[in-house]
Amino acid sequence: VVADLGATSASSAGDPIDTSDILAAIDRLLSLGLLWGDASSLRPVRAMASLLTGDNAETVPDPRPPRFEAAAHQSVDLVDKVAAGSAFELVRRIDVLVEHCDHQPATLAKSGELASRETRTFGVLLDLPAPVAGIHLKIARAARLLGAMPGSDLRLIPTTAFDEWQSSTLSDQWQMLASAWLDHTDAAPHAWLKRLCLQGVASIGELVVLTPEQVQAWVSWQRPRRAPATAKLVTSILDQAAWLGLTGLGALSSFGAELVARTSDIAALLPARTSHPTLADLLPPRVDHVLVQADLTAIAPGPLDAEAARDLVALADVESRGGATVYRFSAASLHRAYRLGWRVPDIVSTLERRSCTPLPQPLLYLVHDLERQPPRPEQSGSGQGPTYDAQSQHTSPLRAPVSEPEPSAHMEITWAAAQCLVKALRQAGAESPEASNPRPQSSNRIDSPLSTLREAVETGEVVWFGYVDTRGASGERLVLATSVDDGRLQARDSRTDEALTVPLHRITSAHIIRRTA
Repeated sequence: VVADLGATSASSAGDPIDTSDILAAIDRLLSLGLLWGDASSLRPVRAMASLLTGDNAETVPDPRPPRFEAAAHQSVDLVDKVAAGSAFELVRRIDVLVEHCDHQPATLAKSGELASRETRTFGVLLDLPAPVAGIHLKIARAARLLGAMPGSDLRLIPTTAFDEWQSSTLSDQWQMLASAWLDHTDAAPHAWLKRLCLQGVASIGELVVLTPEQVQAWVSWQRPRRAPATAKLVTSILDQAAWLGLTGLGALSSFGAELVARTSDIAALLPARTSHPTLADLLPPRVDHVLVQADLTAIAPGPLDAEAARDLVALADVESRGGATVYRFSAASLHRAYRLGWRVPDIVSTLERRSCTPLPQPLLYLVHDLERQPPRPEQSGSGQGPTYDAQSQHTSPLRAPVSEPEPSAHMEITWAAAQCLVKALRQAGAESPEASNPRPQSSNRIDSPLSTLREAVETGEVVWFGYVDTRGASGERLVLATSVDDGRLQARDSRTDEALTVPLHRITSAHIIRRTA
């Protein structure tokens, strides 16, 4: 057909060309798959265009998919165990992230994406790079574990689906998260690429380890016209599939292949796997108990169930995570639970029920001390809110000094007794005090903090001001104010000469320290 077209084009310009011949040739080319497009725009396929333009035959795509004979292989047991460990870590991190949003809702930017400051916060919380932590939040949103707070579309809090998710098995929890990543975390055009990459890892050969460049070559053969757009995405998708637990050591895991086959129309293209353990068999079982140690720590010998995890998080702080999570009890953590409504009998009964070991005496002393010694907040110099001095809370006396007896009913003075006392004093010659005028307000204190700060800038005197930090904790500083502008106070600490910048809306009060002769 190509030769016939060439002969026709070589005919003299005066020879008439039959339109029916042209249409017949076009129909023939379309039937052979050498042309594509609609009636207004027909284009030759790349192989035909290369032949017509005389390009090198090396540019013609191979009709057979690429094969990687030298690729390494891994054992199915090792791949599944590594992938199961990644799947367990994914479930744990998502649980920590959503629980954090229950106490401090995540804030979104106006574009609907996670604010950069929140991304860094989640990165520190999960011990992950900030971009990876942002993907975790997208997975939680796609799985409907996080939703918009009522009255604010830019703040995310846990949904009722999160409670149901926490009560599910670890394998079901992972399947929900992995399915959400496959279909919903990114824009729609990326979902097909995720499945195609996993298909490429599986279809080359069972448990074959491919590099990102090899997977990109396979994807480019499958979608040649989209190759430039997918080059940068393939590496990112393979990295995500690794920490999601879909792949292990670069090969597709057994349960990852099952998930892709069950939720995709490419199941027929995936190689058949022999019998293998399920993800539930590879993950540790949930436990409802801990081992309380004498050093005020509790070790969870496995992943805790939802109820036990809530109890431990309320009563202790997480010291380290992993296969065995370590919780630490402290005066501050127990006082926090006490303020949340936990009472001493409830705390003791819960710890006895959750612990497989006898409760150590120091821990019982801390718990029973909650009723005897209330928490005494202390302002930290950094303005990060109240802290609790565990040393001073247990060395201070529990009884008042003898010189300061407790008031009792026998010490109360009645109105009649007071009248008799006044009458006796007058008969003895005592005079009533002269009526004094109300004490005028000190000139050192001005009602308006802004006026006081501006005066301090003009006079160069030391000014005291109280403030509330970003966590709602109050504090105070002595500074030399240098300027008040753009809604901020610029000052230097009067003792350390440290430069300070404080928003005016966080300053609650201020007054100048007058030097007296």
